[in-house]
Amino acid sequence: MRKITILIALFIGIMFGCQNSDLELAPTENLQSNDRLIPLRETFDFTYNGKTYSSPFYMENDTIMILEDEEVAVIYDRLLELPDLATYVTPNGDIAYYDTYNELLEKLPKQTQRNSLVNPIKYTLTVYEHANYNRDRTGKIQNFEMPVLLPELKSYGMNDMISSCAVTNSLNPGTIGSVTFFRDPNYQAQSITFTYAFPLGDPTWNNYVFLLVENFHNYKVKKKINWNDRISSLKAF
Repeated sequence: MRKITILIALFIGIMFGCQNSDLELAPTENLQSNDRLIPLRETFDFTYNGKTYSSPFYMENDTIMILEDEEVAVIYDRLLELPDLATYVTPNGDIAYYDTYNELLEKLPKQTQRNSLVNPIKYTLTVYEHANYNRDRTGKIQNFEMPVLLPELKSYGMNDMISSCAVTNSLNPGTIGSVTFFRDPNYQAQSITFTYAFPLGDPTWNNYVFLLVENFHNYKVKKKINWNDRISSLKAF
């Protein structure tokens, strides 16, 4: 009877192991009794046409993200070839894609424009030449009082030179707003929109900071091309 019990336990263990064989887990030799097994593989998630897609990925040469799910990879690659692709980044970092910026405005009107008449407190958009807000090396800086529409950045010496940005103010009103960057002048071609609502509570800033984009290199314009040094016009509300 004891042998039968052991065999049943082994059989259940083998079946359970087979069902979870596609999940890579952290090594268990150093785990304590109350520790959980944590998957080593990261996933890339995005939303398009109301559907959320997810795929494990790995980085090739530390620069190119390779999606392992072939179906998701095909959809993602197709999106990155859209000439007017609009990328929307929520305050918590989630990403949604739209065919055009106008479609984004139709789907998310409240998140993309702040009513300055209701709340006249001025926000400041600061754009930086280098990543990490020029903290690692000296570079150009431009401050723009919001709301602002800039159909071209050449006259400000910042065309195709923006690597990070921040939105700040001194009074913490906590109202919804957004900043949209476009690849071409006159709000043309691909765009990327960031929304904000509440201060981030970052102690390294003197004013209240509502939006921080530390490195545009982390966002794709199209396959093998990121947003770093790719911005030629912008709208900020």
